[in-house]
Amino acid sequence: MRATSTLLGIALLLSAAAKAQSIDPQKITFDYVRLPLVAVPAGTHTFMPEVVLRYEDAVKQQKADREQAVTDAKAKAEKEKQEYKAQSFGAKALNRIVLDERKPGDAVIPPADYTAQVYDAKTLASTYVSLSGLQRAQGTDGDLRVTVSVDGFTQGPITPLAVQGTQVKLGGVSTGDGIRHAYEVSYKLPIAVKVTAKDGTVLLDELVEATNTYTKAKTEAFATEEGLNKYWRANQNAFMRQLDETQLKANMKLATEYLDNKLGQRPVTRNTSIVVVTDKKVNYDEFPQAYEKALMGYKLLADPSRTADAQKQIGEAIALWNKALAESNPKDKKARIDEKVTAATLFNAAEANLWLNNFDEAERLLAKLKLLDISRYNELAKELSVVVQDQRTRYTVNKKS
Repeated sequence: MRATSTLLGIALLLSAAAKAQSIDPQKITFDYVRLPLVAVPAGTHTFMPEVVLRYEDAVKQQKADREQAVTDAKAKAEKEKQEYKAQSFGAKALNRIVLDERKPGDAVIPPADYTAQVYDAKTLASTYVSLSGLQRAQGTDGDLRVTVSVDGFTQGPITPLAVQGTQVKLGGVSTGDGIRHAYEVSYKLPIAVKVTAKDGTVLLDELVEATNTYTKAKTEAFATEEGLNKYWRANQNAFMRQLDETQLKANMKLATEYLDNKLGQRPVTRNTSIVVVTDKKVNYDEFPQAYEKALMGYKLLADPSRTADAQKQIGEAIALWNKALAESNPKDKKARIDEKVTAATLFNAAEANLWLNNFDEAERLLAKLKLLDISRYNELAKELSVVVQDQRTRYTVNKKS
């Protein structure tokens, strides 16, 4: 029995040594020029940016209403003073006793709501609005007119909050119940974009939805409600102004990214892997060879003038992987192209076909990979499927144009 166990152990070791596969995902990074999602007319090289402040008239009206409210309050106070002054001494005394009327004071000025900041439209246009792959026009005669419309800072509800804090004790005596008071302010700053071709064709006219959702901010917390109210009376305008400026910068960047995604030709960095298979006993030479060719091809994708060279290298890598797949036998653990090697090869070939715009073939290979249901490749296949769909959409739009 002992001899039999020893022989079985030796046999297992020899079997493992006979096939010592190394399946190694080599992480790679390369750049490619992402095509726009909206086709632009042939010969488009320049754009003319402009920012429109659609809320500017509303701000002017709000300021005018405020000035009128102050004027009315002062006029009312002055009228009451004159009427009081015109009363006889007896009438004043009687009214004080019977009606509890006092000598009129100064005007009670109603509290002012926050007024959205009006920015310089030309500065915003020159600072934020851009389109990758296109030059800014040296005047008003651009191939595209890019209009970014800002609706201004919109204040939502201001909600009192009771925040549970930490009780503080001094000399063994509690200084409070730990409840602190603050305000929660909701706000948004919507932005829309419109792109028009030189012939008047509207290529894009949309609200950037990411800018049209309310954001919330909290004031600092105070031990008493009166402390909070005192702070708010003194600092409301400055607090709102900071939110306004911060949101304007963030949303202008969102709008520019949205425009660039739709119409720009931006260099994008791709982080992925090429899986290389090696073995001390079994010949897998095609995998290092395919790795070198694919990597060289991917690195050339950043230069549109080298497209033909990139396709040649990637195509040669695909040919090597396809030859390996012809031997695929996932059910045989002893096969050279067993289940794990098949999965690695399918992933490599799917990625490579993507960059030759062979989207149907890439999806076919990914479907086969998913059927193998190998956990290490499931997430890779899911991520690659998203890239394939995005690239297919962009390629189709631009091919039609």
